[in-house]
Amino acid sequence: MDASALRWTLAIIGIVLLVGIYLYGLQQSRLRKRTAMETFTREEIDTAFIEDEQLREELDNLNQIMNETENLESLEGISINPALEANLPTNGLPTPDLFIADVVASIEDERVISYLLKHPDHRLITGEEIVNAINHVGLLVNEENYLEFRQHDEVQFTVASLSEPGDFAGVEQLDFNTLGFICFFDLDATSDAGKSYEIMLKKIDELVRVLNVKVYQSSQDLLTISEVTQVRKRLRP
Repeated sequence: MDASALRWTLAIIGIVLLVGIYLYGLQQSRLRKRTAMETFTREEIDTAFIEDEQLREELDNLNQIMNETENLESLEGISINPALEANLPTNGLPTPDLFIADVVASIEDERVISYLLKHPDHRLITGEEIVNAINHVGLLVNEENYLEFRQHDEVQFTVASLSEPGDFAGVEQLDFNTLGFICFFDLDATSDAGKSYEIMLKKIDELVRVLNVKVYQSSQDLLTISEVTQVRKRLRP
């Protein structure tokens, strides 16, 4: 083989090697992206509500992925906090008992969807803060002095106080306060449970922003996005 043929042979071998290395790099990049996506979906989805604009953007990205894969409805920018709530400082004070009004307790556990809104340190919410939140979110005081949100002439969800007697009678008085709210609706009292749930989630997020509270399940565990997803699947027609 002469020198010219040898040079061409070596050049061809070099080109084949470069193409092979390039294709291998592309494959590894796709695998890394897929692994990162699976890790985020499975681990970061179990997070709790907080007020954080950067995390709201991350949730919006997650919501787009969920819409593409499971055809779920929008999470409406609900805020999350990855793993920080587990390290909340304690003030050494006993945990106060939360009052659950009869309007909630009378509903069977399997037929009620409810979430608690309160400060982690059990700080009281004043009447002035409540009135401001009512006006901001669009809640109304009903005949029994509970708060409710209406849409299309139908009550979508109701709000009771976590302090005795459970209602908001006298909320405009200077000495009125409460440990927090319980937002709930009866599955048998709404024409569209899925719609009521989405509306309640959206209004809860507005209350979180206005009152700077956290959202808990009825077990008093922080509400997570995975719990929201499970409820959505349960209510899906």
